[in-house]
Amino acid sequence: MNVEKIYVLHYTKLTKRKENLQKQFSHFGIDVEYITLFDQEELNEELIAENYDSSKESYDKKIHPVYGPMSTPHRLLNKAEISCTFKHKLAIQKISKECENYGLILEDDIFLADNFVELFDSFLSSTPPDWDAIFMGCCAGLRVSVENIKENVHAYKKNHPASKGGDSYLLKKELATKISGTMDKFVTVSDWELSYQLHEHNANVYWWEPPLVIQGSEHGVYKSTLR
Repeated sequence: MNVEKIYVLHYTKLTKRKENLQKQFSHFGIDVEYITLFDQEELNEELIAENYDSSKESYDKKIHPVYGPMSTPHRLLNKAEISCTFKHKLAIQKISKECENYGLILEDDIFLADNFVELFDSFLSSTPPDWDAIFMGCCAGLRVSVENIKENVHAYKKNHPASKGGDSYLLKKELATKISGTMDKFVTVSDWELSYQLHEHNANVYWWEPPLVIQGSEHGVYKSTLR
């Protein structure tokens, strides 16, 4: 599989998720690193304050330029959401520090396509080389519009806001380094924070079609732990 490092964001209490993931990774011969730091039970007020800006002013300043003033109104994140976004932040920092070119980030409720490795390598080789980020899942049902799909084309460049959720995405090292410098404090959930960061750095973002990953929490396999 043509990827340097794979980081899996995992909530350690969800042992069945890890068991399922291990079966999938073993089947494909994939090596991964689990990001298990900062489960919600480990978060104290000091740690939260150092990494999460809960103010409406900061939220509006970041989110309104991306989604518009009529977007989802500001609200406080719960500890599960803070933990999840924190793990994304850690994985992005790891790509910046540990990868030469790019890394893959996965959440722990994902299911891979039957021929995942073959399709991954094929889709990646056919993606224009100017990419900074690639989303390969279908979080929240987000897909490339049917009328825009072309035969034998699997990578589609997206205008901002370009995040497709945080379940499965590739980041180039250069972009991960930039995000690490501007995500010292996040203001919202991981996918919206990603949209802000991609917009802030004018990233070239592509969506793969068809998706290579589905999210178990959205397809009745797992119960979401974020609410």
